[in-house]
Amino acid sequence: MKERGLFKSIKLLSLSVLVISLLFHGCGTTKKELEVPEEPIPPDNLIDLVRLVSHISDDMFAEACPNGRLVTYSTKKGKNFDVFYFNPSQKKINVVQATRHISDDTDPGWGANCKELYFTSSRLKTLSVWRIKVAGGRGVNQITVREDANDFNPNVSPNGKKIVFTSYNKEQERESLFSRNEKKEKRDPTLWISNIDGTRMTQIGSGNNPKWSPDGKKILFHAITGDNYDIWMINPDGTELTQITTAIDDDMDASWSQDGTKIVFSSDREGTIKVKPNFDIWLLDLMGPGITQLTFDPGDDGGAFWSIDGYVYFHSNRKESYDIYRGKPIIPWEK
Repeated sequence: MKERGLFKSIKLLSLSVLVISLLFHGCGTTKKELEVPEEPIPPDNLIDLVRLVSHISDDMFAEACPNGRLVTYSTKKGKNFDVFYFNPSQKKINVVQATRHISDDTDPGWGANCKELYFTSSRLKTLSVWRIKVAGGRGVNQITVREDANDFNPNVSPNGKKIVFTSYNKEQERESLFSRNEKKEKRDPTLWISNIDGTRMTQIGSGNNPKWSPDGKKILFHAITGDNYDIWMINPDGTELTQITTAIDDDMDASWSQDGTKIVFSSDREGTIKVKPNFDIWLLDLMGPGITQLTFDPGDDGGAFWSIDGYVYFHSNRKESYDIYRGKPIIPWEK
């Protein structure tokens, strides 16, 4: 397969696992020269597109809480990664730091009541899922406690009773952030579901970045299909595994619309213009009408999350470092 740049190298793991690689390979923002396309770049198919958060370091994997009033993400401040959140309705965004620890805290996601954040931390010997109350940043609790596994990518069910996450056995090799070896064997982490307090853990399959459907009846994720990544969904009990996308390129990091009929995801499939093998945000209607490309920038766009207010949040390095953006999708067949 052809080399696809920095964003390609991070696709297998969530930001939590990337942090481990950063600790061994060095930190700092990697600047890259974007190729200038031979044909004009069309505007993104997003209304009210705006950059919300921008720092020297990479701001990544934004997620809005269930009521849409707060948005969390992870970024590196100082020597380690921490979890932050903000109110997207503010004219001037005031970012609040939720975690402060000498270890790395990443992969933040909201509890069902928007009062707690679930995240991945390397505070102990392995990666594990933790919870913190938003107000005051107190009440930190470890949710998954396993000395033989690295648990990350937590996502809370709509009713707040369950949590789905991904896990690697300690002996499994993790892909380096700066690895360019495309011939290396790829391996999905395993998918697990537990009670919200971490009890009664059950493995339901294998895949990456799981997301509960709005009605709690399905789980969306991306997994290896042959030589690339595709979007899949599965029932919480591990039955009815269904493949959603079948492109020869990589489709990953999917998120549901609030009515559960559509998804947004990141893909390096060939789009409207031929710039380079970069990642853009795409929208797929699960009911059949079609698929459409939402972003067209020569940079890499990923980590799409569809909020209840209709906005799609994503990170992009179109301004060199990764920043948090949002916009409302333009859906051609609904005009």
